Formats: sequence, structure tokens, C-alpha cells
Amino acid sequence: MARKTEGPSREDWVVAGMSALMSGGIEAVKVEKLATALGISKGPFYWRFANRDELLQAIVDFWRRDLTQSLIDATRLPETPEERLRALAEVSLMPHAGLLDVATAECALRAWAATDTLPRETVREVDASRISHVTEEFVLVGAPREVAEQLAKAVYVALLGLYTVRQYTPELADDRAFMTTVDIAIREAQRQKSAMAAGDLRVDPPAERPATP
Repeated sequence: MARKTEGPSREDWVVAGMSALMSGGIEAVKVEKLATALGISKGPFYWRFANRDELLQAIVDFWRRDLTQSLIDATRLPETPEERLRALAEVSLMPHAGLLDVATAECALRAWAATDTLPRETVREVDASRISHVTEEFVLVGAPREVAEQLAKAVYVALLGLYTVRQYTPELADDRAFMTTVDIAIREAQRQKSAMAAGDLRVDPPAERPATP
């Protein structure tokens, strides 16, 4: 008799669930189907999870951790914010994270979130976290916070658009165009810094004294 320490790990089930979500939507994430894909009966599933809902939550957590936070953590080493922004952009363009297609995973999670409250709040939190992180980097480049947030949103929406067209019109999925967008945003943040510096250094002429009678 198989022991509970044998068979697919919890992560194996999560990756299988994510793969099913990517290929067939949330309705494809069924215990029986995942077990078949893993080449076992469904019994060992319950060694790792109490029920399907727990698996679904684990899939959401996996996406947040491995496809969001790990990317941010991996790009903290460069010394300047400009270098960190470019490094994060380059990592975000990597087609795969392990065995998973990054763009397909993003689109699958968002399609699921559009119809189900379980992932929706996490997707919103992840979006806010990503934008906040990029905003802080643009602030460090030199942009005022309001402008930095606009630049962060512009770059982020461009990335999500790139992920989407990779699925349907791959000829539009131009990674170089995305990197150009990032460079333009960085230059705008630098321009804002220079403009503010010039404003700080400007000396207003003294007010004219009234003529002495």
C-alpha cells in the first residue's frame, strides 16, 4: 500500500492544477482529471489537500509567490533604480517560469478572476503590489510620486497587453517594443528630476522697489 509520503507532492498537484487552468479554464481543474494527468488515482490528492477549494487557493498563492514576488526579489540587486527597472522588465519578458508559460498563466488567472471571487481579490492585490513596487522605483529615479505612479501603470498595462497578444496575435508581441516603452518611461522620470532640480535652483528676481520720491 502506498504511503502518504509517496506520490505527487503538494507542489506537483498545484502545478498540474495551474496547467489545467491554463489549457482549459477553471472547469478543467478537477481532481479526477488532475489525477489522470499525473498517472495516479485521485486518492493521493487527499493526502495533500482537504478538498478542491484548498487546491484552488494554493494555485492562487503559487501564482502570487512564484510569478510575482519571486520576480521582484530576483531583481533587487542592481544598484540604481534604472537598472532595477530594466532588470525587472527583462525578467517579466521571460516566456517560462519553470514549466509554465508566463503569459498564458497570467491570462488564465485573470480570466478566472473575471468570473470567480476566489482569485479576484488576490489579482487586485497583486496588481496593486506590482504597481506600487514599480512606482517606488520611478520615485527613486526622480519623478514626483503622482507622475511615477502614472509611469508605473503605463508600463504595467503595456506588459499585460503584451501577455495578451502573445496568446492571439503573436506578431504584435514585440519584446523590444516593450523595452522601448520602459526606456521612455525611465527617461521621462529622469526629465522630471532635471526639471525639478532646475526649478529648485532658479532664483526669482527681487521685487522692484518703489521709486524714491
